[in-house]
Amino acid sequence: MKNNKKSKHRLKRAFGYARRSPRKQLEDTSIEKQTEEIIKYCERNGIELVDIYTDDLKSAKSFDGRDAFKEMYNRTISKKENIDYIIVLKQDRISRDTLDTLYIMKRLNSLDKHLISIADNINTEDPKAEILVHIMSLVAQLEREFIAFRTNSGMEKKAEDGYFLGGKVFGYKTKDKELIIDPDEAKIVKYIFEKYAFNKWGYKKIASKLNIQGVQTKYNNEWTINSVKTILQNQIYIGNTKWREEYKKGQHSPIIEMSLWNKVKEVMQSRTYTPKKVHPGSYPLSGLLKCPQCGSSMVQGNSSQKYKYYQCSKNKNSGKKACSSNLIKKEYAEEFVQDKLITFLNEKNLSPIIYDVTKSNLSYELEPLEKEANNIKGKIQKHEEKLLTTIDLMSDTTLNLGGDLLKEKIVTHQEDINREKSKLESISKQLELKQSEHIKDIINFSVSNFKDFYLALSDTEKKKLVHSIIKEVHVTKGNKTQDRKIKSIIYNFDLNDLNKLVSE
Repeated sequence: MKNNKKSKHRLKRAFGYARRSPRKQLEDTSIEKQTEEIIKYCERNGIELVDIYTDDLKSAKSFDGRDAFKEMYNRTISKKENIDYIIVLKQDRISRDTLDTLYIMKRLNSLDKHLISIADNINTEDPKAEILVHIMSLVAQLEREFIAFRTNSGMEKKAEDGYFLGGKVFGYKTKDKELIIDPDEAKIVKYIFEKYAFNKWGYKKIASKLNIQGVQTKYNNEWTINSVKTILQNQIYIGNTKWREEYKKGQHSPIIEMSLWNKVKEVMQSRTYTPKKVHPGSYPLSGLLKCPQCGSSMVQGNSSQKYKYYQCSKNKNSGKKACSSNLIKKEYAEEFVQDKLITFLNEKNLSPIIYDVTKSNLSYELEPLEKEANNIKGKIQKHEEKLLTTIDLMSDTTLNLGGDLLKEKIVTHQEDINREKSKLESISKQLELKQSEHIKDIINFSVSNFKDFYLALSDTEKKKLVHSIIKEVHVTKGNKTQDRKIKSIIYNFDLNDLNKLVSE
């Protein structure tokens, strides 16, 4: 009894963890700042901070190479160590992948140990924490969509007008982001189109011939089947530009005549159909759907070009002896789950919860942005002072200084000012987006128009979102494919807990 009483009232012990992102991001909080906040949190809450582990410039998507994290995690779950918490400033310091975070969270909880995320107000001792992690994942996705939209708004206008938005294109040179035909490379482009259209050469033969001749790609690599195919399918060679999967009439000169382009398309269509490799996200319910016969996960079925299905993984891997295929139509299953998910999220008044979760993050994200903005303002002021000094020198006839040299300096200073102002404008947009009231507007709009956001996601993003919210999807039995329907959806979190959270 004495030992139990001592254990009950002992000081809680914790490891802290800080990580800096692999790419320098303005809103990324320094390791020093993360460490400082962890120390202050432990002091405020009477927690003994045993050690702080740090990983510098390591990926948020993988634990490979994150030696400090792995050592800390292994010590935490070890029976030899008496650690109660892992404490981070923000949940994404553990991982940007919600499923990874949830796995670690559940593993710790099973050992009566917990994860604390300071900025997110999450302590996994609270049963509602799992729901909040899911909500944070959704918020992060919505914010990324809005930032991308606002950042690209200027690009949108240029793209709509058919201007090229940058990058290397074989057959062209770029000057001030304008495409200008490179005569030598243009000959190679025509060669590729003509050999494919009129000599009936395949991708591999064309690539081989170019490599034998010593011709290299724009990136000084050898030609491959894929690089030849990319040339033949790129509408930039007939004068179009691409933006958001749509082609517009470009402002540049074409290399290929429409008659030759159409001939290539004709040859492509006449050749044997080869199924494209399925994108990893294009079957978003893989692993979630459960076979009505054996309970195994259902995966991408052996579908035809026209009809696509999910089928029992045991049947696919081991044959009819293991289980029947139990096919269910891909289109039906995905539309059903999508509609249920959208209805579910729209019915719940999640805006206040999401805002509360997000609000505490803002100060940590605003601080480094504001610091960088002030640094840039200082640089602009110095460049402007240098510019004025140079102009004064140029106008002072008594000094007899070289006019051409001073003119070059004026141009250089002006370019420096413009470059820093461009950076400041970009940061100002991010600051505006992260202001509390703007975030509230974004969340309200996003939740009320969730369907539009969901449909705008890529296949991979949809799959991640669906898997973070849904645990299993059960299918009814049926003798025929058309007889099988979705029976029920099981979520990753307790709906009663969510309802309590919404009503609070």
